Amino acid sequence: MNSSTKLDLNSPVSVSSSQASSELLGEVVILELESGVYYGLNETGSLIWSLLQSGKSLVEIQELILAEYDIEPEQCTQYIIKLVEKLKAKGLVQIKS
Repeated sequence: MNSSTKLDLNSPVSVSSSQASSELLGEVVILELESGVYYGLNETGSLIWSLLQSGKSLVEIQELILAEYDIEPEQCTQYIIKLVEKLKAKGLVQIKS
């Protein structure tokens, strides 16, 4: 995906092979192996991470979050996109073109 391509719920996302993650007290901690930097995710971010690891698409993730939480669809979409963009910037996920 080049920098001019906009990430959306139809973008195919996969978890990077250069990371290791573990659940710790209900939250996920991710180690980016090349930089050695740890990242933490809150409860919702941890759920999204877990669903990404299981191979769910962003559309499927949105459907599951909307069923689980009282959140507007547009707000849910923005949260997912923003989180995936941050994970991509840290090298923790890849967007396939």
